Amino acid sequence: MRILIVDDHAIVRRGLAYVVTERFPDADVVEAEGALAALDAMRTTAADLALVDVRMPGLDGLELLRAMKLEWPSVPVIMLSTYENPEYVRRALFDGAAGYLLKGATPEELGQAIDVAISGDGRAVSANLIWTLFGSVMNSGVVDSELTRRERDILALLSEGRSNRSIAQHLQLSDKTVKAHLAAIFRKLGATNRTQAAMMARQLGLGPVPGTVSGTD
Repeated sequence: MRILIVDDHAIVRRGLAYVVTERFPDADVVEAEGALAALDAMRTTAADLALVDVRMPGLDGLELLRAMKLEWPSVPVIMLSTYENPEYVRRALFDGAAGYLLKGATPEELGQAIDVAISGDGRAVSANLIWTLFGSVMNSGVVDSELTRRERDILALLSEGRSNRSIAQHLQLSDKTVKAHLAAIFRKLGATNRTQAAMMARQLGLGPVPGTVSGTD
């Protein structure tokens, strides 16, 4: 696995590299001191995941995120910041970031974020790490009654950071059925990704689903 770390402070890059290699000993870590260096590195050998500082001189992290999603849309990008700024979070998530972590996050939280982002179900985990700080970033206008009981159950499990397969197993549904329900949920919420839907779920007061729920789809 190749992981790109982008930050204009060398000491931060080295610290992140140490944490990453401790958690993922086989990872090939590449450091870039800015957005242009990061793009050059990606064009030489694309990374499997990028950790990007939000605030950098010149082309900032959010601009780099947009550029990377244009050229490498499948590469997950986790934004890192010291700033508790809801606008940064909103912009990052809407522009396709796989996560948004404060630099005060623990090594375990960073490792978890990388694990889930690489798995392909990575957006919800970042939301779980920032609920208390950014729970009001998005304002869902959805009426609670628009969601069916099954959709509410699935949305609650999604808000825990669960993958489609985990949701399907918990609710005794097929993967295909879960995907169909998620498509309907996203449409009703006006969400474009899992993070947005999960954040809206918390605003609707949806939490963990206790036990296994059985019944018809």
